[in-house]
Amino acid sequence: MTETIQLKSRALEVFDFRRVDISSFITGFVPSEDQLKKDLNRVLKRYGRREDVSRVSGGDTVVLSCYSEDPKYRKEDLTVIAGRGLFSRELENQLIGLEKEKEYVLSAGGTPVTLQISRITHTTLPELTDETAASFGMEGITCAADLRRWCIKRQVETFLLESEKADEAAAYVWQETAKRSRILRDPEELALVSAYADGKIRDLPPVEDADDMDMEQIRQIFISELDLAAVGEALMEQDGKCLTKEDYEAYISRLEEAYPDRTRAQLRESHSMFDYAREQYADYLAQRIDGYVSACFIDVLTRV
Repeated sequence: MTETIQLKSRALEVFDFRRVDISSFITGFVPSEDQLKKDLNRVLKRYGRREDVSRVSGGDTVVLSCYSEDPKYRKEDLTVIAGRGLFSRELENQLIGLEKEKEYVLSAGGTPVTLQISRITHTTLPELTDETAASFGMEGITCAADLRRWCIKRQVETFLLESEKADEAAAYVWQETAKRSRILRDPEELALVSAYADGKIRDLPPVEDADDMDMEQIRQIFISELDLAAVGEALMEQDGKCLTKEDYEAYISRLEEAYPDRTRAQLRESHSMFDYAREQYADYLAQRIDGYVSACFIDVLTRV
């Protein structure tokens, strides 16, 4: 039977981090109507009615062959979207209004380009109604408002990557979880974390006006990570998961590949099983908190 890794410090009472109100952090986002329109049209086009036509309009799919002294414009059966600019915006913009099966001489990149269009496909977008949105069969989409929310969600996800608001909210939830959970700290593990914190503090560059209170606050941040690791372990156990010694050995093996000049024994000494467990359990909680924060932001900011 695989042996599990357990911390000696235990969470006697785990505060439910989902009770932390982060509404004050959910600010600063305004959806782009232009981007919403583009994303909606992208979905609608997927389910639109396609037909072959004889004249090019913006957004049509065009199959053409072209020749030029410039190698870029020597193509057979090239497929482009008129006006999109994915291949050559200069050339594609000139396609609008051209007809199929006729030969044209255009200019692109400062050189003449001879081309002939073999096929033009136009897509007529369906009207966005509750019925059409539901007919797409997209998971969770039952009406037009759902589809708009789905498109805005893409903008929110980008906002979360670029904004510090979500990070600030996650840090606040992290602090509240540590403060409001009840932890029985093991003296030996507490001593190890305190020594680790002292080492990190010694490595910090000197800061003017820093006093003993500042250093103690930094030390308490490291110690709180032990508390959060205990909470993370409790949550992992609730989820039916655990860390094992096999996991730790696999971690050391990955370090061996990254640091071939160091022996396995040296790596175990510098990356103890306790350090590994503390980091992994704390990271498990961090991922759960990040998921909660992201879900809150998305729920509030995608309401339409």
